[in-house]
Amino acid sequence: MTMKTPLGRVGAALAALLAGLITLLALAPAAMAAAPPDPATVLSSWKNAQDPLFVMSGSPLSSSQQDEIRQALKDSKSKIYVVAMPDGSVTTSQVSTYIPQLLSELDKAGRSSATVALLDGNSLFAGSTELPKNAAGTLTRLATSSNTDVVTGMQDFVNRVNLVREGDVKAARAKGSTVGGGGGSGVLVGILGIAVVGGAGLWVVGRRNKRKREEREAAELAAVKQTVEEDVTKFGEEITALDLDVKMLPQSETNSDWQRALDSYERAKTELDAIKRPDDLRTVTSTLEDGRYALACVKARVNNQPLPERLPPCFFNPQHGPSVRNVHWAPPGGAVRDVPACAADAEAIERGFDPQMREVMVNGHRRPYWDAGPAYQPYAYGYYGGFGGGDLLTGMMVGTMLGSAFGGFGGGGYGAGYAAGMEAGGGDDWGGGGGDFGGGGDWGGGDFGGGDFGGGDW
Repeated sequence: MTMKTPLGRVGAALAALLAGLITLLALAPAAMAAAPPDPATVLSSWKNAQDPLFVMSGSPLSSSQQDEIRQALKDSKSKIYVVAMPDGSVTTSQVSTYIPQLLSELDKAGRSSATVALLDGNSLFAGSTELPKNAAGTLTRLATSSNTDVVTGMQDFVNRVNLVREGDVKAARAKGSTVGGGGGSGVLVGILGIAVVGGAGLWVVGRRNKRKREEREAAELAAVKQTVEEDVTKFGEEITALDLDVKMLPQSETNSDWQRALDSYERAKTELDAIKRPDDLRTVTSTLEDGRYALACVKARVNNQPLPERLPPCFFNPQHGPSVRNVHWAPPGGAVRDVPACAADAEAIERGFDPQMREVMVNGHRRPYWDAGPAYQPYAYGYYGGFGGGDLLTGMMVGTMLGSAFGGFGGGGYGAGYAAGMEAGGGDDWGGGGGDFGGGGDWGGGDFGGGDFGGGDW
């Protein structure tokens, strides 16, 4: 019989411990999985490289798959950004916080309406500040259940997002793939047969839908552009009305601010003439905001008053110029929040009267600009974006039609028809992953067991 010395027993124990550690490492690769990349790092890549697809080392996507997905994202009319990660990088609970972080970073960078998708290996998750409530989760499930590979699945998802954006919800919710692919030869023959019979009809319908969309977008742009043109005209009238008073003061007192106001007026007119798309309008209103502050300084000197503080424009009517203080106010049916107001509107509210609203025409009816829908997002952002960006705008607009355009955190009220709710776990906009795009082929098989984080139907 062999006797083990104490030293021998220690060596045997160490060997057993080492073997156990090796076994644990071999059996638990998930514990070694890469963590999600820092949101700021992802945003930097999206922005600086102008690449909507961020790919982590270890992602199962091949180079050709990355190229095809990247091209689909670049061709998309909706802004869609994707993070491709190794399998097991995030849990479903992590997704509900990670996607909002990414969308928040996009908002800070000026992209307040966007969709973010995560490819955790071959499982898809998505959230959006552009789509209706619960739409992102529904679209992931439809895309994953209608396709058998990641490329066609992502192309399908991108196409469905664009269909929702264009107002064709019925097509976006169709059970089959909206881009084709994934079927056998028999299915292909059937599709070709249908194409021969109905291809011309589908082409006509597609052209008609595209024309309607373009007409709607052109009408919205024209309406908002007219609103901005009215603001420019009003600013010019105020400059003209002050001209005589300015000439009576020493030039040294008013020259700088007066010239700045004049330059802003001329620049705003030039920028307005160059408008090509809705986002360009924010440049004009930003110029008007700067010019109105300069004009407010001139008025203060004319009236021998202290120079005003640089505060956001009056929320109720940006034509009123810089605000003087915040007041407690609530839109009809909405919650009370603090909004910046000019002296006249602040006094009116504090005395129980209605403020003087900036109204615009919507479908033949006049309504406040903050109740005119997402088309007025660039208009508002130009005026208020320089004062805390999305945080200030979200605080002012939440519960209004424009609230959805700036994220709509805690929405409701006027914003109920848009992406108003984004609080994970409570009827929110964060859709859960939809499995493995059918669970076949190169997708690794099996069902991820996803679902909609917030529940509810879209």
